[in-house]
Amino acid sequence: MTTIKAKASEMGTGRLVRLVVAIIGLLTVAEPAWSADLSTSPAAPGPYSWSGLYIGLNAGYANTKVTETASGGGGSGSANVPGGLGGFQIGANYQTGAIVLGFETDFAGYMGTKSVTVAGGAVSGTAQIPWIGTLRGRVGYAFDRFLLYATAGGAATQLISTVNVGAIGSSSTTNTHGGWTAGGGLEAAVTENLSARIEYLYLDTGNVNVAQVGAPLVGVTGRLQDNLVRAGVNYRLPVAW
Repeated sequence: MTTIKAKASEMGTGRLVRLVVAIIGLLTVAEPAWSADLSTSPAAPGPYSWSGLYIGLNAGYANTKVTETASGGGGSGSANVPGGLGGFQIGANYQTGAIVLGFETDFAGYMGTKSVTVAGGAVSGTAQIPWIGTLRGRVGYAFDRFLLYATAGGAATQLISTVNVGAIGSSSTTNTHGGWTAGGGLEAAVTENLSARIEYLYLDTGNVNVAQVGAPLVGVTGRLQDNLVRAGVNYRLPVAW
């Protein structure tokens, strides 16, 4: 009887050993699979990148101060030309650390029209501004998905002017004038490729020639000073940068 019990004990121990060995084998085989599953788990999203080419649309409000001065001591006068504007922009950004460098060009239609009177009515007329365009550099600081930036560069605008000088005559001219512009804005990423922004720009043409009227010749010079605020959306193109 003792011999039978001993054999049974040996058989039970052998089965236990074989079971343990089998479990160890299964764990050894399964470990690489578990490691593979863990390695393919989605990684945490990295910081947002502003680098890339983009296109967009903008709309807003502008108020241009038009100042005109008649030659020969004829005096000067000014008027504010308010109006809505809307257009498009194209640009590019390059981000290094939190600093974002870029450039942008834009064009906006702006049909503001206003009467301008000089020297108590001796010279009068109208000023119309059909469009405004800029080409600017940008430098900004990124707070992940928010970008605070300053911008400056060159600008151009068209002035359609009608000038009446008493009994001497009148003149109608259409001229494009260059100038400079500066401002800033705040842009926020809505998705990986779409962003929205609000922007302010100041534009100044300096003194420009407006018209030459009649004989004796009366020259009229002018200056355009524009303040504009606009909102916009940009779509970053999915191309390598």
